[in-house]
Amino acid sequence: MRQNDDDPDARAAGRFGLRRFPVLTLIVFGITAVGNALQYVLPGWLPALQRTPAGLHGQWWRSGTTLLVQDGGLLGVLGTLAFLLVLGALAEQVVSRSAWLLCFLGAAAAGEIAGYAWQPYGAGKSVGVCGLAAALLVAALRGAERLPVMTVPAVLYWCAALLAGVSVVGAVVAALAGAATGAALGRGLPVARPGAALGVVTAVVLTAVTDLHGAAMLAGLVIAVLLAVAARPDDTGRAGSTDPVPGSGAAAKG
Repeated sequence: MRQNDDDPDARAAGRFGLRRFPVLTLIVFGITAVGNALQYVLPGWLPALQRTPAGLHGQWWRSGTTLLVQDGGLLGVLGTLAFLLVLGALAEQVVSRSAWLLCFLGAAAAGEIAGYAWQPYGAGKSVGVCGLAAALLVAALRGAERLPVMTVPAVLYWCAALLAGVSVVGAVVAALAGAATGAALGRGLPVARPGAALGVVTAVVLTAVTDLHGAAMLAGLVIAVLLAVAARPDDTGRAGSTDPVPGSGAAAKG
């Protein structure tokens, strides 16, 4: 069938292997990108919105507004935005948009709770991105039919970025695993599940060393599994999804 050049879903599928245009990802990306940009224009923006112990003592809004700013300098801003865009777009292919939000916000909430205990001062959307990574890991472990080939390698690169703050060796291993998994999948080898298992191990390791991203990813895994269990038997392509994926009927059959 010839793709319609005016259909954004068709264009995305043709260029990136995506069957659904990542509308939700772009909305969240846009909101957080504006918030990140403002911290370089308004000197008090980051301190006013980031997570601090004051969030537990009256300034409750900090638990949510911390997602609108980013610590780690410009590299942290650009890196996290890039992974949000990539993992978010991939997640929209295999879960419904409501499930996307549940994984993102649920993981973010868990990460912020852990953050108050382990890292009282901080800011960023990376905990939410961990929820999207978790949703993709569960989809890969379940053998989702519509899982884009680049999914597991992209998640492993995210794991490498997270591990960089804990162990250089761990970060290198995760990055090499991502590259090897991508190469193997490109040759048609069934390595998506073993690669996803490494992602789960990363979440456990990060939690063991009291890194809030580990708690966020574990929470995302729990949410994604619960959504998968609640999914209808015919929703094998996307955990907990009830939203139709444009063009999925013909594409899923080859």
